[in-house]
Amino acid sequence: MTILLKVLKWCALLAVTVFILVWLFVWLVASGTGETTVYKENDFFNYHTLTDKDIENAPRITDDFYFESHPGDGYAPSSSIIFKGATGTEPLRYYLEKLGYAKEKRSLGEKEIWSKSDQSNRDLFYLYFNATTREVELTKVLNN
Repeated sequence: MTILLKVLKWCALLAVTVFILVWLFVWLVASGTGETTVYKENDFFNYHTLTDKDIENAPRITDDFYFESHPGDGYAPSSSIIFKGATGTEPLRYYLEKLGYAKEKRSLGEKEIWSKSDQSNRDLFYLYFNATTREVELTKVLNN
């Protein structure tokens, strides 16, 4: 009788594990692989699975910020942090320099482009400050 209980216990544990893995797979597929995901730092799953480490470690220049993840879908994937109520970008510029990035002479519209010159197929950062809305966006485009 005890062997039967052990077998039933392991079968139930296996069934629960399979159910969780199938649910996770379906959730990831159904979550819109081609869509932008907007989330906050307290959204544990999205924050820890979608946020690039360099964006995750970026200095918090305001208390009001959120993240965006762009899966790419034909383009290079990217990860962003957007700050509201900012007065400037100096801490972020210093952070990028500390990571070994340098501001390029060219820009993408009003966005500054930051890169490492020693990388051929390199990741890029875009830094944008909208003085009117006081929003700052730091985006890392993954080209690896």
